[in-house]
Amino acid sequence: MNVIDAQTLKDDEDAIRAALTSLKTATGIPVTMYATVTSEKKLQISAWVGLRTPALQNLIIEAGSGVGGRVLATKRPVGVSDYTRANVISHEYDRAIQDEGLHSIVAVPVIVHRDVVGVLYVGVHSSLRLGDKVIEEVTMTARALEQELAINAAFRRPDGRSTLGAKSGRVMNGAEWEQVRSTHSKLRMLANRVGDEAIRKEIEELCDQMVTPVRMKQTTKLSARELDVLACVALGHTNVEAAEEMGIGAETVKSYLRSVMRKLGAHTRYEAVNAARRIGALP
Repeated sequence: MNVIDAQTLKDDEDAIRAALTSLKTATGIPVTMYATVTSEKKLQISAWVGLRTPALQNLIIEAGSGVGGRVLATKRPVGVSDYTRANVISHEYDRAIQDEGLHSIVAVPVIVHRDVVGVLYVGVHSSLRLGDKVIEEVTMTARALEQELAINAAFRRPDGRSTLGAKSGRVMNGAEWEQVRSTHSKLRMLANRVGDEAIRKEIEELCDQMVTPVRMKQTTKLSARELDVLACVALGHTNVEAAEEMGIGAETVKSYLRSVMRKLGAHTRYEAVNAARRIGALP
């Protein structure tokens, strides 16, 4: 594997892991999974959150078979409320599903440049029927993940370096850019703990300077508190963790997050972070 393949793979893995964690937090669904399309045009479950057993970990799925294989073949979402009895899918993988104890499953294709590159799953260990809101959340997360994967591919140069920062004459690699993002989020959290208003504003100005050289000027006005919430979400914090970090209530965090999502036209926390990065509100 060459440098570009290794870096792109890591960037993609980070994006997928963030999507799974965000999706689980947003929906409360206990299991989220991602299956990658292999070079043999099969699926392999490559990332997961909440699985109780190894039965589905790294499972290879044939196109057209089971829920994921049907999604791969049709490029359309598929949901079943009782997997082993569902008549819309084939049942080659019933044993693995039973060993894990999953009942209801929803799977949505992740499509980049018109090709299915993966399948995003959610599932529950009970007969609970997954409603339209859950399906919509999975779909929106898949769409946001598609954008992230496409950006990762577009920002890779033949020598394995990112094109971000090229205008300044200094080209950052993926690890350096991720460090910038992490530092930005931590600085915003630090500003919350500073009692001196002048120093706090100076830190916030430094955060803005980290964003503006490499992103287009922000057109959607977000408040400082809304940016703080987004910075917490970008670090993977839950609402409760963000509330503790910011010294406010969890319901207040939810209120800020709803306002941010409305302003950015986002449907999920993960999509809101991506949208904020696109407009230059976050690095």
